Amino acid sequence: MTPRTTRADRLAHPTTRDAIRAVAENHGACLHPIQLRRINADTGQIDQVLIPCGATLASKCPPCAERAKQLRAAQCAEGWHLETEPIPGPPPPDEVQAMWVEHRAQAQAMRDHAEAAGQDTGELDELIAELDQEISRSGLRGKADPARARPRRHRSTRRRQDAPDLPRRKVSPHTLGKTYIAPACRLRG
Repeated sequence: MTPRTTRADRLAHPTTRDAIRAVAENHGACLHPIQLRRINADTGQIDQVLIPCGATLASKCPPCAERAKQLRAAQCAEGWHLETEPIPGPPPPDEVQAMWVEHRAQAQAMRDHAEAAGQDTGELDELIAELDQEISRSGLRGKADPARARPRRHRSTRRRQDAPDLPRRKVSPHTLGKTYIAPACRLRG
């Protein structure tokens, strides 16, 4: 049995709620956890699970706010705050890709010398085409010799001068469709 005390004495003591809050803050536990039910689909057993509230304001839940602050700092360090996604450049070519490009360059040099000397370049053209396929299969993008690529075809939307004019329909002076009058607009006479 507790001795009788005055109201002022009782108000001078800390409350249990404040003590629980202080202990939770010291251990980094959430002050306002959300209680969820987890049901095991196989056994039908129901468990109660407490998850943190996830507050970002320290006035509401200091431990959750501190966790959110640390998470934001880690995200900023990783670049999550950027407006555009950083796009890494392509990796450098590996040894096999460099080997195919070197063979292609040697074959192109031999073809250029043969063409300058006026010799037949048919076999070298076939070799270069095979090397271009190997370069593509190795994973490299683009053309090895962009100068040899076909020029882009430009098309104009302007009508040719030698073509006859297109036929024109006569424009009728009336509107299309029926004209409807709402019942409220009719004149009563």
